[in-house]
Amino acid sequence: MTLKNYFIFTFFFITSFANCQTTIVLQPDATSGKDAFISDNVPTSGQGNSTEFNAASWTISGTPLKIRGIIDFDLSSVPSGASIQSAVLTLYNNPNSQNGNANGQHVNSNTSNAAFLQRVTSPWTENVSWNTQPTTTTLNQVTLPQNTDPFQNYQLDVKLLLQDILANPSQGYGFLLKLQDETPYKLLAFASSDHPNASLRPKLEITYSYCTTLQPNATSGKDAFISDNVPTSGQGNSTEFNAAAWTISGIPLKIRGLIDFNLSSVPSGATIESAVLTLYNNPNSQNGNANGQHVHSSGSNAAYLRRITSPWIENVSWNNQPSTTTLNQVLLPQDSNPYQNYSVDVKFLIQDIIANPAQGYGLMLELQNESPFRLLAFASSDHPNANLHPKLEVCYTPTLETLLPDLVEQPILLYPNPTKGIFQIKINAFLDASSDYVFALFDTVGKKVFEKQHISNSTLDFNISNLQNGVYYWVLTSNQNTKKGKLILAK
Repeated sequence: MTLKNYFIFTFFFITSFANCQTTIVLQPDATSGKDAFISDNVPTSGQGNSTEFNAASWTISGTPLKIRGIIDFDLSSVPSGASIQSAVLTLYNNPNSQNGNANGQHVNSNTSNAAFLQRVTSPWTENVSWNTQPTTTTLNQVTLPQNTDPFQNYQLDVKLLLQDILANPSQGYGFLLKLQDETPYKLLAFASSDHPNASLRPKLEITYSYCTTLQPNATSGKDAFISDNVPTSGQGNSTEFNAAAWTISGIPLKIRGLIDFNLSSVPSGATIESAVLTLYNNPNSQNGNANGQHVHSSGSNAAYLRRITSPWIENVSWNNQPSTTTLNQVLLPQDSNPYQNYSVDVKFLIQDIIANPAQGYGLMLELQNESPFRLLAFASSDHPNANLHPKLEVCYTPTLETLLPDLVEQPILLYPNPTKGIFQIKINAFLDASSDYVFALFDTVGKKVFEKQHISNSTLDFNISNLQNGVYYWVLTSNQNTKKGKLILAK
């Protein structure tokens, strides 16, 4: 993740930790924006500095022409691993547009001026022309319907287009706007990032969260059940994931289930905002000849999910089962339906695992009362129906250190550190002192609390004595370089 975007254009965060979502709004200006329109009547000329961002088909002296708009947003502020919840592109009507002498109005005087917004799949610059226009794809293209108002603004759901760009940046270079029917006379007249009215510039609002969904299969999953009636044998390949107490020929037995998810997609130090484990009833279960039903015929089949605190493998048996802890254990209540699925809040269990991986090796399912006849019958990751595999959905907030993986201490660049509030930056210790730099401080949840722009002196004094004591993260940025580190304020 680069942080240049904090400094070079209109850009802000709205963060909600309650639902683990962050919203960023990108509305660049003429300096930082990248958009243009191209026309086949001037096939070798670019219009990257125009205030117009249009899709049109018109004539000049009876000769037909086509106009298309191209736009790209700098998405480096959307961190790697983020899950896009929504993405809305707002295109504002340009009341000053003179395309087609339409006086700022959209035009559909002949037939529909409906248009497509398509993903651009090859690089381009603002001096792009009709002859050098980039390639596009129709995959997940967005339709702009015919306008219903001559000065209409459009809000477009571009979530899928944005996901495509972020998933494959080498095939994502913004959007191209073109009419569906490029025969005269049609016009969609929007303002570009060069428009003098900042409120009319194209705006992209992105809401993302840090969430991951894990639902492994027989190959990637790790779960098993163990039973004291076969104390040295493992059941790692069974389609069953159960907690049970039963009898065989009158002899009591106990069954427990073990499961572990690969949590490597959740960064170390992250704060778990939510974690839900869904266990699906196994309609094919033959445990206790219950024909896939949960059973509580002799008493409650309520169970606990407990954190496993020692390593285990899938051929685990009753005799070598791992240790567990009751800390933050989760209760599964007695079933209310014999084929009930369970969605279980395991937030604190997952937080414990992330915080201390050496004491976190998954979860064990165990009945509260292990006397016959009780059964919770779930499907394992080996079940032939992939929809029934255990599923873990985790949303988290990473630390800023996670978002800045190359964060390292630079002790001779910023000193003293710790500071009582007054410190210096010695730029020429590492960087080109002739460049124009921006210095910013962020707190531990990523909120910018201090910024100084247009730094060009090789050494500069700063005063942050108005801030609260604590750990901050500093970022020093120019067009070519970025340096990052920690600063401790202790007054």
